[in-house]
Amino acid sequence: MRREQYQTLKNWKEKKNKKPMIIFGARQVGKTYLVQEFAKDNYEYFYNINFEFEKEALDIFSSNLDIKTLLIQLSSYQPNVPIIEGKTLIFFDEVQKCPQVLTALKSFALDGRFDVIASGSMLSIIMHEVSSYPVGYVETMHMKPMSFKEFLWANGYVDGQIDTYKEYFLGQKPLPDGLHHTLNKYFLYYVVVGGMPEAVLTFIQTSNIHDVVVVQKRIIADYENDIAKYASKAMKEKARECFKSIPDQLAKDNKKFQYKVVKAGGTARGYGNSIGWITDAGLGMKVNRLKTFDIPLRAYQDPNAFKFYFMDTGLLLAFYKENVSYEIINGNMGVFKGGIFENAIAQCLITNGLNLYYFQKSDYLEVDFVTWLHSKIVPIEVKSGNNTKAKSLKAVVEQNQLDYGIVLSMNPLNCTNEKIKFFPLYMVMFLQNNER
Repeated sequence: MRREQYQTLKNWKEKKNKKPMIIFGARQVGKTYLVQEFAKDNYEYFYNINFEFEKEALDIFSSNLDIKTLLIQLSSYQPNVPIIEGKTLIFFDEVQKCPQVLTALKSFALDGRFDVIASGSMLSIIMHEVSSYPVGYVETMHMKPMSFKEFLWANGYVDGQIDTYKEYFLGQKPLPDGLHHTLNKYFLYYVVVGGMPEAVLTFIQTSNIHDVVVVQKRIIADYENDIAKYASKAMKEKARECFKSIPDQLAKDNKKFQYKVVKAGGTARGYGNSIGWITDAGLGMKVNRLKTFDIPLRAYQDPNAFKFYFMDTGLLLAFYKENVSYEIINGNMGVFKGGIFENAIAQCLITNGLNLYYFQKSDYLEVDFVTWLHSKIVPIEVKSGNNTKAKSLKAVVEQNQLDYGIVLSMNPLNCTNEKIKFFPLYMVMFLQNNER
């Protein structure tokens, strides 16, 4: 399926003095498929080692890592695949199984002749096993689950259609009712299915949510196995408990992460490092509380107060035993008091490259998200029900003399009030600072 980051790889290939590329991302977000499609379209030869399945290839990187030795070893390991400058893409996959590959990338960078991509899950976790990370000698790319735009592509939408929707967004004009209702429906599908490529493909091929959930639960089990495999002995159980508590955290009225929800008597001292581990593994998204509206925003965040979202909303729903998917598809937006929709919007905005915070002054004054958008501080409210009055948002905009705030809901676009702009949830795909 088409991914926006394909163009990132195209741009990388066209550079004269390119460095090896490292692709970070959680398991099953589509890293391998993206590289395979990119190689098929842009190279004559594809040299691929998957260290998950090719244990014998570990020996290639167990001794000297100079370019001459590496080329002798690689060319003899797969003698039927030519390694030719400009014509061969060398791809090292699942390199968390062979961390020394990352050290070897410096040799490829200094040599400069060959196009090399390394990829794997848990890369941020295994960095301590790399003898010498090639700082300054590599480029990096972070893959996440499919965006809503990519979800639309997968469901048959084309660029021309999405460009038309964007023109309405930029012109601050509501879409015709028929289009609005259709895109609302697809956004609800996206909330339920999420952006894991296999789940999306299953949805498209079967239209069967049960089959989608089977895929999602298998992915969750894989993540739990990764925690057991890659977390330290002291971290394993705590990371697993934090990971499994995320759905309960988001079902609360107060969605601030509370360690006591993880385990009775739980504290930041006991579980704080586990949150960092889950974030580094790409399995969760941490959004800190903003103490005041000033720039740079990150300088005014509270490290001890945060919300914690699941990396994919479809996977989040798979945790719940109730028929939450049915409720969402049929427009019951109030299920679990909007935490699911907050998660979906957080996923979309972070995928769009925005840094997120939230603001809470009291139980009665809270804004779901605050970000830096088009050189302005912009607070954002997600409304899952019919009430879109956004009293807290209005108060925050007025009291802090902000240019405007955004409300995202199922309602049509309405920007008649310059201070509070109302956009439908699906237009979140256009809330970004730069084209990716």
